[in-house]
Amino acid sequence: MARVIAVANLKGGIGKTTTVVNVGAGLALKGARVLLVDTDAQGNLAMALGVQPRRTLYDVLVDGAAVDRCVLEARPGLHLLAADATLLGAQPVIARRPDWSRVLAQALQPALGAYDFVLIDSAGSLTPLNVNALVCAQDVIAPTTIEHFSVKSLDLLFTQVGRVKGGSGSIRMIVPTMYDPRVRQSGELLSSLRSRYGALVAPPVRVNVRLSEAPAHGKTIYEYDPRSRGAIDYALLVEHISKTFGYGAAAQAAPAPVARRPAPAVAPPTAAVASPRSASLAPSAESCPNCGRSLQHATLAGYRVSYCDHCRYKTQVLARER
Repeated sequence: MARVIAVANLKGGIGKTTTVVNVGAGLALKGARVLLVDTDAQGNLAMALGVQPRRTLYDVLVDGAAVDRCVLEARPGLHLLAADATLLGAQPVIARRPDWSRVLAQALQPALGAYDFVLIDSAGSLTPLNVNALVCAQDVIAPTTIEHFSVKSLDLLFTQVGRVKGGSGSIRMIVPTMYDPRVRQSGELLSSLRSRYGALVAPPVRVNVRLSEAPAHGKTIYEYDPRSRGAIDYALLVEHISKTFGYGAAAQAAPAPVARRPAPAVAPPTAAVASPRSASLAPSAESCPNCGRSLQHATLAGYRVSYCDHCRYKTQVLARER
């Protein structure tokens, strides 16, 4: 049976959907069978994966359609039960039922045997569907940005989970998102978070513009920029989740979503994509300080970049400084 995990926090804009998409995609790349369930009427999961569903969670909850008739395969091993604005009309219908808090659990139950993980994306407010997500889930993963208001919202989440499930022990992981190690306050808040919640705090996901760009292209971070900090951090989070929930057998069937080590220097502006007219490449006898291989050079937008094809080391200086 699937491990059902709600990705929840009663605050918006903290990376819940980004976490669901990239953790789900990462687990699928490891060989797991994954179902993503969107309980937010904004329908951001479908947009982030670049798919257009014909049937949604509304059909399942209100019309009684079977889950397997409403999911679509967004990627190999990664299925989606999407949402859209029609879900707004489902909530009053659900609220009138005597078993209103278990509607989602009952609907998903016949499909659980087909998956290793079910990840439920929830809205950033307290709604009947959010309660359904918490009741349905065995475990809760709570993303939180490293800022005062977001960290404070964790108290409300612990209280709500305690009321719904009779205790907050199902909150198995707190994922710090949009972490900026260059900002002192970020470091202080992360330390405070770890002091308070200990081993519940997962490795942080650093702030990375690639993570916000990828959904606009309908791609996961592994597809959009597998060498970015976002890809690296979510790949590490996938490994952390796999260990936490004891998933390892399927990991031998397919390679993990491995991302290269981050570059020690900041990439130059507009240098991520270069045309042949704006870049020149040449081998060099200089050695990479990480792996000892020969460095390559490129001149991009006024910068001279030295990089290694083997370990992805990269550094640059303004061309006029040489």
